[in-house]
Amino acid sequence: MAGEIRYRSGRDARTGEIITGPQHLAQSLGKIWSTPVDTMPMLLDFGNRLRSYLAEDLTPALALQIYGELAASAARWEPEYELKQIQLVRLSEAGALGLRHGGIYYPEGRYGNYEIAVDLSIAAKPLRSLS
Repeated sequence: MAGEIRYRSGRDARTGEIITGPQHLAQSLGKIWSTPVDTMPMLLDFGNRLRSYLAEDLTPALALQIYGELAASAARWEPEYELKQIQLVRLSEAGALGLRHGGIYYPEGRYGNYEIAVDLSIAAKPLRSLS
């Protein structure tokens, strides 16, 4: 059918249900950002290098490096998403780091079609106390 958007689809990793569109994109980004490089057989360069930042104190410079690594890995492995903003939303003493992100979703980006775009940006809000 001419003019129909060709959404990528797959299975939800937890439920096994079919997912498409932004839901599939979110799962894909989660997989990219939670997979260290050199751990996926047959695709050893898949994932990110965030593991190299473990055990370091969080400083503004380190936060910028983390943001850069998230953006680089998303750009490399997810052709349907253009990361526009990242916001730190949680930091715990145990080392947990919570981030929100927003950007532009291109449903047909994997085909090189960037004319169809959906804004998935987040509203910029000041951080609340992390204590």
